[in-house]
Amino acid sequence: MKLKKFRILGTYSLLSALAVSTYLIPFSSTYVKAETENIKVQLLSINDLHGQIDYSSKADVNGDGKKEEIVGGAEYLSAHMKEHEADNENTFYVHAGDIIGGSPLVSGAFQDEPVVEIMKEMGFDVGTVGNHEFDEGIEELRRMVKGGDHPEGKGTKGYDGMNFPVVAANAYDKSDGKLILPPYAVKEVDGAKIGFIGVVTTETPGMVIKKGNENLQITDEVKAINKYAKELKEQGVKSIVVLAHNPSIQEANGAVSGQTAEFAKKIDDEVDIIFAGHNHQFTNGVVDNKLIVQSFEYGQAFGDVDIEIDPSTGDIVKKSATTEWVTQEGIKPDEKVKSILEKYNEKVKPVKEEVISKSAVDYPSQRYPGFGPVGDHPVGNMIADGMRETMDADIALMNGGGVRAGIDKGDITFGELYTIQPFGNVLNKFTVTGAGLREILDGQITSYGLDYSISGLRYTYTYDHNAKRGKVVDIFLPNGKKINPSEKYTVVVNNYMFGADQAIIDNALDQPETGPVDIDATSNYVRSLESPVHFKAEGRIQEVSSIFKDVPLNSWSNPYVSYLANEGVVKGKSPEVFAPFSPLNRAQFASMLVRALDLKAEGTSPFKDLDKMDKETKDEITAAYKAGLIKGTSDTTFEPWEPISRSQMVTMMMRAYEVKHGAPYEGETSTKFTDLKTLDSEMKKAVAAAEELGYIEGYGDKFKPYNGATREQMAKVVSLFLLDK
Repeated sequence: MKLKKFRILGTYSLLSALAVSTYLIPFSSTYVKAETENIKVQLLSINDLHGQIDYSSKADVNGDGKKEEIVGGAEYLSAHMKEHEADNENTFYVHAGDIIGGSPLVSGAFQDEPVVEIMKEMGFDVGTVGNHEFDEGIEELRRMVKGGDHPEGKGTKGYDGMNFPVVAANAYDKSDGKLILPPYAVKEVDGAKIGFIGVVTTETPGMVIKKGNENLQITDEVKAINKYAKELKEQGVKSIVVLAHNPSIQEANGAVSGQTAEFAKKIDDEVDIIFAGHNHQFTNGVVDNKLIVQSFEYGQAFGDVDIEIDPSTGDIVKKSATTEWVTQEGIKPDEKVKSILEKYNEKVKPVKEEVISKSAVDYPSQRYPGFGPVGDHPVGNMIADGMRETMDADIALMNGGGVRAGIDKGDITFGELYTIQPFGNVLNKFTVTGAGLREILDGQITSYGLDYSISGLRYTYTYDHNAKRGKVVDIFLPNGKKINPSEKYTVVVNNYMFGADQAIIDNALDQPETGPVDIDATSNYVRSLESPVHFKAEGRIQEVSSIFKDVPLNSWSNPYVSYLANEGVVKGKSPEVFAPFSPLNRAQFASMLVRALDLKAEGTSPFKDLDKMDKETKDEITAAYKAGLIKGTSDTTFEPWEPISRSQMVTMMMRAYEVKHGAPYEGETSTKFTDLKTLDSEMKKAVAAAEELGYIEGYGDKFKPYNGATREQMAKVVSLFLLDK
């Protein structure tokens, strides 16, 4: 374990100092300078590690827009932080919470005790709690801090806890009315004292499982900070740092917002630095003379804050910060940390490496549904589908915060699935009316956006992006029928959701039926599917809006028309009229593809029949021609006003696919459609590819390739094309 050495300024008696100066050299100012020069201290910080001690990913380290460098890994985090520590022996390691909880198998299988072992080896000095430190209740948090064997034999035998203080000034146990942990810690360097106050977001009780946290109370952060800042000042501590598991956001112009920015305006001005967390962002900015720093997530980065303390006053008089990537190239990993990792990886290897199935494609990590016409995402759909099948329920809801990672193409291992769902929650099934289900879905639409992945239903919703609030419009069952408000449906969620979501608690008609642990449900479901598995975003969740009067909220095309209008890809016949059923002509579709791909016109096209068109449309047709999206009906004619057929539309779109991706689509390109025989080879291949990609649907086994395409059909096709990553 690393031992830190803090420099203590030496002192001489007055007589000795005078004797040296009198008899050896002329009087020097060295002694005076040593007494008055600022004390330089370095604070190295992390937040939101979530037990990801063996995590790595690619990041855009140099800012060129390409994610090329590998970052992360506890052994590299330690190496980088030690390298920085070498620049200043007066260094403290600090963290802003969520260091444990939501962890991958290598850590979670041992109650996150491997994380603590690594942090002790690295030499952490002080930290606070995040909401995830309460994942298994107050008593387990106390055990993690103080040590002791797990009562059920989990973890490691002889676990001795953390050898550094964990502070939380606003986390109380209601059973005795006392703080669960000390409110602050004081560190001393060269005679100067630095106080570290910890706080956690007041949202915590609503974000954690109820069992074990029945008596958890989180009080106002600002009041807690000010209370203990005053206490520290009364002890003569003038350098105060806050470790806040609260979000911070930094805009492109450098402005910092979020809860910590609001705190900065209200807390004692003796506080100079706030380390933030919870929303996994990069932040480095100043609000009300308080420096706010947050360093992303999962040990991929850390903060480096340099301060200078005036020894005569004890005040921080200078502060600056950088946030640093934990790159793996060009640095030797910390061998001691690496050996700890290897020890636990070896223990968990047989379980972690069990191959469950294979994945046909990569699925990037996405927790929450997005806005637009396809809000759902593949991994969320996979989990929700598995929950519904396992519990034989009508509907499944999966909270976004419980979806922690994506899936890589190739073998799907149990360890990979565990990383996605690491909390060990239990499935709960209960009954709800259709009206109650609507209240539950409305409740999960907040200022943050949407929360639940879903299975067994589809819904549309409106969202005011300025006011940041939304509401469900229609809810449909898989057969296309709307949910009946008075009918009863069975719903499966995890036990965290059943205990934390008030709308679920209020609308449940019965006590929940308990099922298996969520990761077992997911792994068994994936095992049951034909390999390789291929999950899709299906438009289960769709945003609608009232942009055009002739595209009502309950129209199937509304999500797609609204999306393209907001993206500037389509225009109405007038500001309020879209004409969804009108035929689409060749010029209109060419223009839409050009806008979708943001192509620019260069030179001129060979077409002589564009004279009556406005300059903007002419330029768009030229851009489409130059990019290879369109061909003329002859060498000199395009026939822009002619209606475009469904097969022509799809062919042009698949040419756009090649422009967008830099290569034509390569797939099986087989199709169920039986009416394509008279199409040329390019059109046949385009229709088959578009069907395989999910851009188009037919009429049973017919595609009707020569039918004219309508404007609303175009909206769906182009939306799905644009949204396909």
